[in-house]
Amino acid sequence: MEALSSVRSYEQFRQDFPHWLINVRDPVELFNWQPSYVISQAFCIVGALVCLAHAIRRGGRWPFLWMASALSGVLIEGSVYFSLHGETIWFSPTVIDLFHQRIPLFIFFVYPFFYYQAFWAVSKLQLKCRWSEHIAVGMLVVLIDLPFDMLSIKFLHWTLHDTEPMLHERIYSAPWTLLLFFAVTTFTFSYLFHNLRKWMDGSVALADRWSAGTIRAELVASIGAASVSLSVGVGLFLAFSYPLHTVLGISHRVIAIGVFLCVVTILWKFDRKSNRRMPLSQSLLDHTLNGFIVGHFLLYLVLGFTLNPQDAVSTGRHQPVGDCRNITTGTPLCLDTFSNTDYDFHCISKPPSVGAYWYTVCGTSYDNRSEYLFVMAVITFIATLVHWTIHYDFDMRFKIYDFVKRSSPSTKGASKKVL
Repeated sequence: MEALSSVRSYEQFRQDFPHWLINVRDPVELFNWQPSYVISQAFCIVGALVCLAHAIRRGGRWPFLWMASALSGVLIEGSVYFSLHGETIWFSPTVIDLFHQRIPLFIFFVYPFFYYQAFWAVSKLQLKCRWSEHIAVGMLVVLIDLPFDMLSIKFLHWTLHDTEPMLHERIYSAPWTLLLFFAVTTFTFSYLFHNLRKWMDGSVALADRWSAGTIRAELVASIGAASVSLSVGVGLFLAFSYPLHTVLGISHRVIAIGVFLCVVTILWKFDRKSNRRMPLSQSLLDHTLNGFIVGHFLLYLVLGFTLNPQDAVSTGRHQPVGDCRNITTGTPLCLDTFSNTDYDFHCISKPPSVGAYWYTVCGTSYDNRSEYLFVMAVITFIATLVHWTIHYDFDMRFKIYDFVKRSSPSTKGASKKVL
């Protein structure tokens, strides 16, 4: 890794690092500066590969779900980091960075890891209302993403635009708007992934939602869900944000909490009348997948407990430093007034100069370490309980019901009701 005092302007950065497709760095050096980042990347990549192995083993629509999730990640990240409105998120350097070092390779594994785990869990709920099924997917993705964002931003895995209003309100470093955005986007993704196939190949969809249809129908559903969900998700996000925040002045925090409470209540209502049954025997790969998502929450709790964010050092692309007394274009980082909640410059001899685009930032200590770890522990407890209940805790009445149903003689002419 380069010296901590290394500073470049944007033009110097472009000259030093041509537009290569791939840029590779030494993982040992990166681990020395940001061990939590390297561990998090490795866990997400392995988690996504476990999901891929599980999808291939189960067959049906599951491999298409993994592919669609990965494609969704490519489109979402591309729209964020190549936006015409300018950059708002800057990743720290990783082992493999793509597209002029704007996007790390590992981020494309995060989406199939998070999405697949959410779909796998919701598939076991057997909800009668399909709308509540899509809601459940969105809320589980938010639950999985929350500790990931909380620790990643605090430990400088990436930095956010300091003065962007949409990113200002946060829950322990994680912006409320990003959580709401992922909720509505994955809700839309789930709706389109199931319904596009249903509209194109209804006979298969009615028989089994996870049985594969024709290749054409599955590809259209996968590509359509990944591409259309982004634009529709943005529309839904603005439908919540613009009238409530921009017009009425309600904070993003209150909007997000209100939306989450409403949809969780809807989910609870329909889960009470779900079609859940005792599951078929689960394979070793099923148990591995179930354990991996619990390990996800435990990982960030352990990292937050054992590591100190003040020791994190990130040398790379960050918000350009500007002369805020004479701003002509853009919204640069103002060294005199920026919020130093997540980073400062205590680990280097002097702050970066005006015009710097590639420079070093240093992590800051917790505002309240005990409170932060308590929140992470609560999230871990809730998530573990939720996933254990979904995957392993079934009411024995379901088993008795199935036994009686199989044992009772069929009545001639009796109408059969599919539950």
